[in-house]
Amino acid sequence: MGAGISGINVQELALFLMLSLGLMGILTPYGTGPSLVWYGSHYIQGAQFWKLGFVFGLLNLTALLVLCVPWVELVAHRWF
Repeated sequence: MGAGISGINVQELALFLMLSLGLMGILTPYGTGPSLVWYGSHYIQGAQFWKLGFVFGLLNLTALLVLCVPWVELVAHRWF
């Protein structure tokens, strides 16, 4: 869909989309396949999973915005 929008650099868009892959898996007990295993085995209880998902989600989002976005912009403008 992004390739159909005029003025969009497809390589840069793909790099930005890849950065968000890790963020969704840690937020909820059903975010990804491994999350179900952790939650289903009762290794992490329901309320604790949501609290840890919030904390690690904020940490991941902060790292994404502070470190990864400038790096992707640098790489995208240098190579593409």
